[in-house]
Amino acid sequence: MERYAAVTGRRRIRISASVLVALVLALAPVQAGAKEPFTLETVRAQVKQDYAGVAHLPADALAAALAREDGVLLLDVRESEEYAVSRIPGAVRVDPGIWSWSFLRRHAEAAKGKTVVFYCSVGVRSSRLAASVQKALKERGAEAVYNLDGGIFNWHGQERRLSNEGGETSFVHPYDRHWGQLVRRSHLARTTPAK
Repeated sequence: MERYAAVTGRRRIRISASVLVALVLALAPVQAGAKEPFTLETVRAQVKQDYAGVAHLPADALAAALAREDGVLLLDVRESEEYAVSRIPGAVRVDPGIWSWSFLRRHAEAAKGKTVVFYCSVGVRSSRLAASVQKALKERGAEAVYNLDGGIFNWHGQERRLSNEGGETSFVHPYDRHWGQLVRRSHLARTTPAK
């Protein structure tokens, strides 16, 4: 049987292939158990933990506010390709890499007297932007600032309305292959707008 050599300091230890496989298999449950499963729920919980200073608005609360036309400024913090596939109706796209001062110059006036809700795919990019501008938005007259809990993936998973330039749509952009695993209705994930 082939042997593998491991060097520790000045010593060289020989390990057989079967021992090496046994070690890997023995450690696998420990490594797997150390990580949370990659689901939208675990990502949502992590976003809430990482951005504890940002209020996270449930999808049903946003849907109710939009239905009442309650003075919501809805900001889509995704790339233009994502926004082209679908967005929550009425959302204004904001570049995810925008500087805080540039964001405030462009959007602070529109936020006066309104509830500002940021969203992206799952909430990371939107929470980051919300955290960096929420204090200044409130000082300039915004009623409240939120991140949409679970982002557009959660909204889409709940089968809520989406639109694009062509009107209503059922599709959502998956962001990339890794994050796209979180799209519940994955058969409706696409990277280009429906014709």
